[in-house]
Amino acid sequence: MPAAPPVTTGSFLGVLHPADVARVLNLLVGGAPFCNAALTPYPTTRHAVAFPTAKPDRPQWLKEMDPLPVVGLGDDADIVATCKLASIVLMSNESVADASVNLTQEFGELLRDSASAELDRGVLYGTDDPEPRGLVAAAPAAAGADLGAAITAAIGSIGDSGGVATHLAARPSVLADARNSRDTTGQMIYPNGLGAALGLAEVGVPELAAADILVVNRAKVWLVTRNDFQVDTSQDWAFDRDAAAVRIRGRFAVAAPDLGKGLRKINVVPAGTRAKAA
Repeated sequence: MPAAPPVTTGSFLGVLHPADVARVLNLLVGGAPFCNAALTPYPTTRHAVAFPTAKPDRPQWLKEMDPLPVVGLGDDADIVATCKLASIVLMSNESVADASVNLTQEFGELLRDSASAELDRGVLYGTDDPEPRGLVAAAPAAAGADLGAAITAAIGSIGDSGGVATHLAARPSVLADARNSRDTTGQMIYPNGLGAALGLAEVGVPELAAADILVVNRAKVWLVTRNDFQVDTSQDWAFDRDAAAVRIRGRFAVAAPDLGKGLRKINVVPAGTRAKAA
């Protein structure tokens, strides 16, 4: 049997080839359930992206030969800057040398355990600079006497603003508890899930706090991804550990230029305390 060729930096880069960078990015985003399911991808080559917003005056009904009115556009823009998410992962040189190990797949599993969870957390709870501006703090509230009533109010509020609610995002345990709700005879009220009962796709998001439940219009909330995402490798940086260092850098932002059409945070307020809370 011929001897195995030596593992060099060139051979390592051949396994994590630049063409695999897009696949690695997909693995990262795919491991972040909120970003993957509830947001619309928006790739860009720029550091900052401007989302134009306009609320033009309505046209008027006119009689024959009446002059046409000049309307104002009410134009503005919501500008979001991409934020860097980066880390270094060490992989043993033994794993690098093992031809049976799919490094792209192994690396993707590591991303799901760390970077992807942080991507969801930053998009949801980021405090702005160096993190994104988080959606939870920005979301307008929709209140109801119970969870179903509050979600219904959120769907209606988004609809009244001109949007269409598409997704219900909550901690998986919260969705499971809602699915297990039963009537007085012990029958499940929402056997297919609360989201399905109300016409929404459920998204279980481990990074959401139990008290934070979001109704999202996916068409109006974007995950901005700058296309200079990079995966770089070095077999010298961790020489003392006999390991290869894999550096991952990505730049992301979240944009919801029209919150009225795009997002609501659920607020359950029992009927007896609603006036006091207001």
